[in-house]
Amino acid sequence: MRPSHPAMLLDNRANGTVEAHLGIGHGRPPRREAATLPSVPRARGRTAPEGRFASREAPGEMKRTLDGVGLRWDLPVLRSLDGYRWAWLPRDLTAGVLVVAVAIPLSMGMAEVAGMPPIVGLYSCVLPLAAYALFGSSRQLIVALDASTAAMVALAVAPVAGGDPIRYAALAGLVALLVGLILVLAGTFRLGFVAHLLSRPVLIGYQAGLALVVVVSQLPRLLGIAVEEDATFPRAFEIAGRLDESSLQTFAVGATCLAVVAFVAVWKPGLPAALFAIVGATLLVELVGPALADVDVLGELPAGLPPLRIPAFGAADVTALLPISAAIAVLAAADTIVSSRAFARRGGYEVDANRDLIGLGAANLASGLSGGITTSASAARTAVVEMVGGRSQLASVSAAAVMVAVLLFLTRPLEKVPAAALAAVVIGAVLRLIEVGSLRRLWRTRRIEFVIAIATTLAAVAIGLLEGIVTGVALSVGDSLVRAARRRLSRAPGRGTRAEEARPAPAPGIAVYRAGGPVIFANAHRLRDGVRRAAAGAPGARRLIVDASDVVDIDATAAETLADLRDDLAARGIELVLSGLNPQVRGVLDRADVPDRLPPAPVVDPAGSRPA
Repeated sequence: MRPSHPAMLLDNRANGTVEAHLGIGHGRPPRREAATLPSVPRARGRTAPEGRFASREAPGEMKRTLDGVGLRWDLPVLRSLDGYRWAWLPRDLTAGVLVVAVAIPLSMGMAEVAGMPPIVGLYSCVLPLAAYALFGSSRQLIVALDASTAAMVALAVAPVAGGDPIRYAALAGLVALLVGLILVLAGTFRLGFVAHLLSRPVLIGYQAGLALVVVVSQLPRLLGIAVEEDATFPRAFEIAGRLDESSLQTFAVGATCLAVVAFVAVWKPGLPAALFAIVGATLLVELVGPALADVDVLGELPAGLPPLRIPAFGAADVTALLPISAAIAVLAAADTIVSSRAFARRGGYEVDANRDLIGLGAANLASGLSGGITTSASAARTAVVEMVGGRSQLASVSAAAVMVAVLLFLTRPLEKVPAAALAAVVIGAVLRLIEVGSLRRLWRTRRIEFVIAIATTLAAVAIGLLEGIVTGVALSVGDSLVRAARRRLSRAPGRGTRAEEARPAPAPGIAVYRAGGPVIFANAHRLRDGVRRAAAGAPGARRLIVDASDVVDIDATAAETLADLRDDLAARGIELVLSGLNPQVRGVLDRADVPDRLPPAPVVDPAGSRPA
């Protein structure tokens, strides 16, 4: 065995009505229609009092103990402990251990995607976890190395480092510091809305392109061959030309690990498939010995705590790396905000997007100062916390502590991990980013958005990841401008640009929210936030009507937002109803195939009355 190379508003709360406009729109008089979005069954206990994160009346709460000594809840992590029960502590500690079990193989693999030694992946799982726990708003979110940010780090640093591994490591740390500073400033100045500029088609297309780029980058290690090309297409052609040089032993180990990861992910998705694959491959190589002599292993990994230091860099390095660092920050922000809100919705608590930016920024600053690289939200590791019932950021803190123990005492066994097994774990992780079902929905919903997604994928693979994002955003903005121009040309005589007539007060148990203009990727979050405020401003409401008679257009991102709102309100026992849909908007929503989203329903007026 030989070591591998390291290197949207107006509130009228008196009537329980919130009226808002998402924009200025034109169009023909809409046909009055309504659609009831049926609720989706939820896991038992999620809406029960026990399932709430902050149960202020429960006995034995940590809140009473800490308030008794006069502590204030200034930091998000302390506010997240408001209502904490000691009985939850074992779950948080267990979640921390399982997070580390998942993080070890994935973090080492993602570090190599970034062009860094595997140990850097473990360094990135200590102080960054503690930093987000202190400053982020999510009670469950785990930050970690991410394939997207790792690949873009390599894209940014390699041309500047000039082949010097020491300079490469310093510049990778500088990128983490720049990303962290950008995110902290964005959160401080409440710029979280910028992340909404990445429409759903752009995200879907980018993720697919990223997956293809990473798979091609890992194939040489899976096959046991050496290649010289760095660009994706030339590298793929070179790999195809050198297949006869593949090591059958290396490929057998890598392919077996990939099969294990795929099988466990389908059979028992909650199990740490990557850990099983890594442990099994390591034991196999050790036990068989000479028969697998051609299989590369990671080699020496330094034991000890992460080094605390400021990376060495110059002004020219900042100038060269700032643009792509800003792009990484936008991507990481979008991923983190989406993930944080998704888990908060299921957990029944609220998050603050700008606080999450500050928390993620703090995590990246901590990573850059402790030998790590850029981090982002990890949906896979956060899902582990949710699965075992983790209730607070104590799970992150315990995970950081366990990772310290790994760095101090368990680096020697990690030295025997086959490089092909790590490549298989990375490939298995990124292949999930190719959302074929989402691409099919885009094709049915609006084919131009499908084209945007595919163009983003092709640009990311053929030109570069950053260029793919720019291509997708440009096409999305262009599509919005073309649709706006067409709406103006088809404006019906006598119709105003906005409908601001007062809505009738809702009947008891009814809340009304009025939306107007085009609802697209750039303002869909305002629809979501406005509907949630309408529900919060009408306690006891069992139905929330979205008056969409002034909505002139909608896209796939907004359709997904309505689906999320349906699920969110259903978990609170509130039925979401859409009223006044014009045929164009109805058509988009019907084609969007949001799960059982918009079946036929009787016309509903804003007071909630139904025709007999």
